[in-house]
Amino acid sequence: MSEQKIKIDVLTLDSVQCAACGYMMESLAALPSDVQEMIEYKEWSIKSKDGIKKFMELKGKVLPTICIEGDLVFPSVIPQYEELIEAMARRAPSTEMADRLLSLKDVGFEFDRVAENLKKAGAGLSTRKDS
Repeated sequence: MSEQKIKIDVLTLDSVQCAACGYMMESLAALPSDVQEMIEYKEWSIKSKDGIKKFMELKGKVLPTICIEGDLVFPSVIPQYEELIEAMARRAPSTEMADRLLSLKDVGFEFDRVAENLKKAGAGLSTRKDS
């Protein structure tokens, strides 16, 4: 049985055309592999109907925003590594997962798999396509 994951939603204008939105997505995509295994994250661009629906569902106020387990945690603030780890640990589904996350607090971002992780998260897929 697979371990429950921390659900993270990133409300954006568009991570391809908006620099701040791209940096917000990259802050998650650059997390080390051990952290990547514990989280599931997705970009919700307000350029799509689903993105607008998610923005309203989560009661978003500004873009970009990182929501962890339904909480608006980083509204228009790109988090530092330690802040992101602490915020995820506070919302982890188990004490064991929280402790595991906190044990990785000193690891820091890993940038070698950012593109691969962004693709898995669906980053940039809601970018406008010319007809």
